[in-house]
Amino acid sequence: MKKSLFIILALAMSLPVMAQEKTKQREVGITFSSFSRFGLIYKTGTNKALWRYNTLLISGSNYKQSEDSLDRTGNNSGFKLSFGREYRKIVAENLELRYGLDVSFSYYYSGSKTDDYSVDNHDRRYNSDSYEPGVNLVFGLNYVISKNLVVGAEILPSLSYNFGSDSHKYYYNDKEIKSSFHAFEYGLSNTSALLSIAYRF
Repeated sequence: MKKSLFIILALAMSLPVMAQEKTKQREVGITFSSFSRFGLIYKTGTNKALWRYNTLLISGSNYKQSEDSLDRTGNNSGFKLSFGREYRKIVAENLELRYGLDVSFSYYYSGSKTDDYSVDNHDRRYNSDSYEPGVNLVFGLNYVISKNLVVGAEILPSLSYNFGSDSHKYYYNDKEIKSSFHAFEYGLSNTSALLSIAYRF
């Protein structure tokens, strides 16, 4: 009887400790990649493991260039979505190790147009669409500035499949050349490092 009472008492005392080990946690923040791409990230779960939803908005661009009798205009844009699971471990005071896996999908567009006002009139247009599904590992660190503010950095070794099409249209002879491409890509690149600032609640 005493032994049973001791076991029940030990379990009752351990419940608050176990509850402290895993607490519900959510984070919402801003991510940066290559200082030219930014996005939003949302995480939900516990302080030990979280689901992560990332929308990386790639800064598009528009340009116009004039040279003698030529006017060139163009633009490019795209986006990247990813979803995954992240695990965490405290390695020092205010410092957390994080690791996990994401699946992702990217879309990129690039287009340009050349207006030729010379006698040759070599007007032309170029369009390119690219799609890239993939997976990537997550390795990173969090520095906890305060109870609600976290700064993080991570690297994302990836494996992806890139495919799409190009189109060249030449108006002066009414000719259009289309091509397609596909490639497997893996490893690290300048876009594989991600910085984040998040609000934790």
